[in-house]
Amino acid sequence: MAMYFYEYRGFIIYPTPKRSLDATAWTIELSIRLAGNIKVFKSGHTFSTEGEAVFHCIDFGKRIIDGEVEDLTVYDLL
Repeated sequence: MAMYFYEYRGFIIYPTPKRSLDATAWTIELSIRLAGNIKVFKSGHTFSTEGEAVFHCIDFGKRIIDGEVEDLTVYDLL
């Protein structure tokens, strides 16, 4: 898997989607980093390709940073 990253509002989002156990889908997993601090996030959503999962990891990370995902925050990275 290639290493992708996306800079957003001073944070760096690293999508690391995982293949399901039966190898039929990809799940969302990502880390968000700021100034050497890192936090990992996961979601139960699945996608049929790794590319789709990477795209949705980045979108999910942006929504977390923007405070749009209930119960998930990057506040403790600041």
